[in-house]
Amino acid sequence: MFKKILSQIGIGAATVDTRLEQEHCEPGGTIQGVVHIKGGNVDQEIARIYLAFNTQYKQEVGDSKTFTTFTLDRFVLNEAPFTIEADVEREIPFTLQVPFNTPLSVSQSKSWIETGLDIAQAVDPSDHDAVVVKANDYQSVILEAMEDLGFRLKKADTEKLPGRFRKDLPIAQELEYSARGTHYAHKLDEIEVILLQDRSGIDIVLQIDRRAHSLGSLFSEMAGTDETMTKLSLSNQELTNPSLVKQRLADLIEHHS
Repeated sequence: MFKKILSQIGIGAATVDTRLEQEHCEPGGTIQGVVHIKGGNVDQEIARIYLAFNTQYKQEVGDSKTFTTFTLDRFVLNEAPFTIEADVEREIPFTLQVPFNTPLSVSQSKSWIETGLDIAQAVDPSDHDAVVVKANDYQSVILEAMEDLGFRLKKADTEKLPGRFRKDLPIAQELEYSARGTHYAHKLDEIEVILLQDRSGIDIVLQIDRRAHSLGSLFSEMAGTDETMTKLSLSNQELTNPSLVKQRLADLIEHHS
């Protein structure tokens, strides 16, 4: 009885440890692993084993910045409750779909898999495993086109999306590129790029920050109207053609710079 009371406050309770086959993954791809459960000092009923694919986004309030956890997707591994006996070890393999629009692991962007056991009337054990998110093939074509045009990635932040750009997520990663060193440098300060992907293609949202060249444009800059936001939609078929993607981006940037 005493052991059962202790397990309810987390002492001598079941533990969980997720072991990923690889820490690298890409949006829209899969990631495999095994959930390792070890029974504690007493038998315990596991209502659910869940895996949450988490990231964080930045919020700015005044001069302060905070980072908030956001769950991109959540998975339940067991169909029915089961009992993990004292000192018994069990392994449950899994394959997860990496959510589209998972932030890439650049700059301050971080993502991880959280594993948890839902145990009635007890402290729920959990485990966190960091993952490295690399661009998938379609995203890579866009990122390489930006580099070919001379833009260099300065930083990346994940923030809340304006309502008009939301698809299935309220957040998105913003990639900030410097125009320095490009032939656009006399016109532009920087370009911010958001990639919104689904199974059919990618919407590229561009925020183009123009330089002030005259008194009129200086007033525009002071008023915050020197930025142009535009969108380019590319299908998966178009994204297999790097030359086309580069030209479409160049034309769009030229038109709005």
